[in-house]
Amino acid sequence: MKLKTFFADSIPSAMSEIRQVFGEKAVIVSSFRTNDKGVRLIVATQEQDMFFNSPIQDEMHKSKQRRIFFKNILSHRHLSDEYIERLVNAVARKSIKTSEDKLLSRALSEMYTYKSIEPLKKNGLYVFMGTAGCGKTTVVSKLAFHAKMLKMKTALVTLDTHKSMQSNELIRYARLMQMPCKIVHEWDKLNETVTMLRLNHDLILIDTPSFNPYRSEDMLRMNVIKTQLSDAELVYVQSAGLDCHEAQGQGAVFSHNGCTEMIVTKVDISASYGGFLQSALFSAFRLGGLSTSSQVTEYIQEITPDKLASLLKNGISEGEDE
Repeated sequence: MKLKTFFADSIPSAMSEIRQVFGEKAVIVSSFRTNDKGVRLIVATQEQDMFFNSPIQDEMHKSKQRRIFFKNILSHRHLSDEYIERLVNAVARKSIKTSEDKLLSRALSEMYTYKSIEPLKKNGLYVFMGTAGCGKTTVVSKLAFHAKMLKMKTALVTLDTHKSMQSNELIRYARLMQMPCKIVHEWDKLNETVTMLRLNHDLILIDTPSFNPYRSEDMLRMNVIKTQLSDAELVYVQSAGLDCHEAQGQGAVFSHNGCTEMIVTKVDISASYGGFLQSALFSAFRLGGLSTSSQVTEYIQEITPDKLASLLKNGISEGEDE
């Protein structure tokens, strides 16, 4: 049995609050009038009863259990400790009456900006950048195929002059889709090429070679694109599965060089989502879409808070896999 001191304005209000806080099993041992015309009561209660019967303590208990639950969910996605703590804190601020599915979704809706890259804007100009093997060419080809289905007159441009005509996948895809694909060797004339293509096309998609974010030469080349195409939407393509700290550092470089939107690739072959989530958060990228297949005919999927929450909890299910 524990003795607790309780202060209130009057006996009736004190009794009501004592029952709310300490439960029905609390016993009033004594009561006194205070100098400010209030009352002081000594309440006898069992500590165990107090914990489980108090609405306040009960809510704290549920909130603590919920934090543990979400930490367990997030731990196997290879997220950094600071990211998990930030997301769990966002979840913990929500009402405990909200379902766990909605809690995670609402927290993610506050942490990110969502803007699907599709449908592509008419008279749009998009440039896709990223590191080696991130899937830029596949993303460009997917969007080009979708644009063709929408009967948009689309032109493709590749700046990847390191590949031969035969080994350049974008050129091969363009031939299959009967689309023009312009190879640009002189980057300082990129604006002239795009200006000419805009005369006869609704949409221009530009594929770039891989950029090494740790080479100053590559950063200068990225800056040439940003300068030449001041009205272009620069899209950063990042594959899932990267180490969260490495991905965050790479994303910061591409953000600094003008990229504002992110397309996430290879989600279907990775269980590690910490990289793109942390990169998008700290570089303030808009989440533009998911690529979960290497098939060109499969569309880029829209990212929503609900879908992102499901991805964190369940990964890519068979029903969602393209």
